[in-house]
Amino acid sequence: MCSDKSVVTRSRSVGKWNDPLIAFGLFAIGALLYLVGLYEMWTDVGAVADVPVGVRIGMLALLCAIDSFRRVRPATALAAGTVIVAVDAALGPTLPMWLVLSDLTYAAVLYGTARLGRVVCSLTAVTVAALAALVYLSTQDVRAAAGAGVVTALFFGTPVWWALVIRRQVELTEAERERSRVHEALAVLDREAAVAHERATMARDLHDVIASHLSAIAIHSEAALSTAALSAERGEPDDERQTGLREMIGAIRSSSLAGLSEMRSMIELLHAGDDETPDPRSSPPRLTELPVVLDAVRAAGGTVHVAIDIDAADLPSVVDHTAYRITQEALTNALKHAPGAPISMSISLQHNALQIEIRNPVGHDTSNPRVGTHGLANMRHRAELLGGSLDALPVDGEWTVCAQLPVPAPSGTDR
Repeated sequence: MCSDKSVVTRSRSVGKWNDPLIAFGLFAIGALLYLVGLYEMWTDVGAVADVPVGVRIGMLALLCAIDSFRRVRPATALAAGTVIVAVDAALGPTLPMWLVLSDLTYAAVLYGTARLGRVVCSLTAVTVAALAALVYLSTQDVRAAAGAGVVTALFFGTPVWWALVIRRQVELTEAERERSRVHEALAVLDREAAVAHERATMARDLHDVIASHLSAIAIHSEAALSTAALSAERGEPDDERQTGLREMIGAIRSSSLAGLSEMRSMIELLHAGDDETPDPRSSPPRLTELPVVLDAVRAAGGTVHVAIDIDAADLPSVVDHTAYRITQEALTNALKHAPGAPISMSISLQHNALQIEIRNPVGHDTSNPRVGTHGLANMRHRAELLGGSLDALPVDGEWTVCAQLPVPAPSGTDR
């Protein structure tokens, strides 16, 4: 359950500008009652002093001015209002003054502290009993005393009861709001636990399924290279075809080892928590590792003309990694769809953007099988995540992949 302080603060901060309007409305009703002469109470108990109506209205105006602070200063307003009503009771109790005092009582219980509410409840009960006893002692009339007690209870007991009900509802609302915040926090923790479990599951699957296949490729290629080396040591003849075969097997081994390294990096990243710092050895690949990909393309029979005019160390890590992935995918597609054809690749930094362009002949296939494939979609998605763009289409008989990745300029400079 919320604290008393929070309830009071929320109550005071909402609708405080309505208090002057309430006070003005009470003043208007009271002044009208004074002007039409409907303001006397218990005329059979004691005569109302001959006080000019103007004085009565002035006292009412002062009491209503105090009532305008009913929300921000409930205890002070009730104490000051009680003094003015006591003066009015000495001159002869009048209805408008009691109306305003009942509103001050209601505000003190609703907007004040819990301790103030208990004090007002106790004083209200004492006041009802004391007023009934005083009327009985003055008139020796049980009916007059009972009437005075009932009227006083209606004027002050009803506002106290109603304020207690509303205050209870406010506290329940605050408690429900706090419970909702707790449930939301628990839901966030549950989602984080589910994500951590899923990441651990993915890491196990990657290790058990994909990593085992890559390890087998690396082992078999290493065995083939060892067999070829043993044949060379024995002096067996070595033709050009065998030399090319060894180069291809070496490229396969390099690619499988690189794949294993990346797979271990992904597994470590999946195992790492959100608040943990990843091991630098498990950082994603960057453009500095591009020679491994180029060697694999050349070993597979491709020819790559490279023009790189950047310092990869100056690139943000996310741009560097994205550029590596786009270049790797584009070269793989070129080798797959145009085997043996020359490939030209250029990477440069122009106008705060990293420009990547890879070209290769389209060949005899005019259907452009690469359009709409997952590889192109992934490359385009990577570029768009950084606010860049990627186009892949035939231009002048060549399949062209052109990517632009924004690179923030250093502070105070413009590239």
